[in-house]
Amino acid sequence: MASTFEPSNLLSLVEDIKQAALQEQGPNPSAQSHFRLLGLIDELRLAVETPTETVLRLIYQPPQNAALRTVMDLGIFPLLMESGKCGLSAVELASKTGAERGLIVRLMRVMTALGLCASNESEIYVANEKTLILTQPIGRDGIPCIYDLTLPTLAKLPDYFREHHYLAPKEYSKSPMQWAVGQSQFEWLAQHKHRQALFNSYMSSRRHGKPSWFDIYPIERLTTDARDHSEAVFLVDVGGNQGHDLVKFHDKHPDVPGQLILQDLPKVVARSPGEGIQGMGYSFLDPQPVKGARTYYFRAIFHDWPDHICRKILVNTVSAMDPEYSRIIISDFVLPDTHVPLLQASLDIQMMSIGSGVERSERQWREMLDEAGLEVRGIWSGNPGMESVVEAVRRG
Repeated sequence: MASTFEPSNLLSLVEDIKQAALQEQGPNPSAQSHFRLLGLIDELRLAVETPTETVLRLIYQPPQNAALRTVMDLGIFPLLMESGKCGLSAVELASKTGAERGLIVRLMRVMTALGLCASNESEIYVANEKTLILTQPIGRDGIPCIYDLTLPTLAKLPDYFREHHYLAPKEYSKSPMQWAVGQSQFEWLAQHKHRQALFNSYMSSRRHGKPSWFDIYPIERLTTDARDHSEAVFLVDVGGNQGHDLVKFHDKHPDVPGQLILQDLPKVVARSPGEGIQGMGYSFLDPQPVKGARTYYFRAIFHDWPDHICRKILVNTVSAMDPEYSRIIISDFVLPDTHVPLLQASLDIQMMSIGSGVERSERQWREMLDEAGLEVRGIWSGNPGMESVVEAVRRG
């Protein structure tokens, strides 16, 4: 079946890609222009593919992921990086990994087709510009961790929805992952310490080189008129884990008035987060003990939880806010209400599967915050593929 895309529309799309590519290679490329170019390329592929080709591409994604997961276990990509321009043969890779040569050949067909390495001679494999990332934390740790964490649940997700009458899960304790494997995301990670380490490494690497929330958000909205006395609290990082965000903030803004407080479960904040930062054991499911802080900051917290838990976290925070002074700052994905990018749409399904969580659109954020007694004062976005920053105040 041939593609039904009109030739004139196809040529127009090619011209749009050309102009976007020129902007990308120009003196002032931006995250927005890069994101637009990728979107146009995706449109071009869909325009050129026949419907059958599109379906077949989707059908055979699972074996591609399984082959990649196996290649990661074999440690092939570091070997290719070490081999330089000469590359390694299937025989050499078999000798170094202990895998059968024939299996190496079949796995590497997929890797080269995915563009993760090159093969210009029969059974000879060479690193390319994509190979390095697979030896760094985002690839090395992210691929095995996310595959192992999510695949057992995703494989049973259609069964889950059939059994639950196609209702979206709304209880963390009754998530599809709990139903499929008998554990929640955090329970599974806690029982697999190596996986927890991979997960932490991957999550950190996803944001490496990306702007922090205070690079996107106009921080003077908080520093102007901030209280400056011994009891004043400038920023509370709620559920901030090891305090990486708070340490970066303190490094860039060491002179902000008031205390910096890191809150998480007691065992998490037992280690000192860093100079100038106070650790405090706290669960965000309890009322917020720090009253009248300038800023209550949440990064990547709410997408883990269904709406009613998020509202509880927010109400616990609202009860501690000074109506005229305090702000809530949320760093999380804010999906557009239309034309949601595939990555964020996919991440929403993943969060729903492993913890009944949600990646929310702007409309959903505004509705949920309104229900908790908050008013959105602004939303700032630096990179369309990364989290946005939401500022909210107590309503009325």
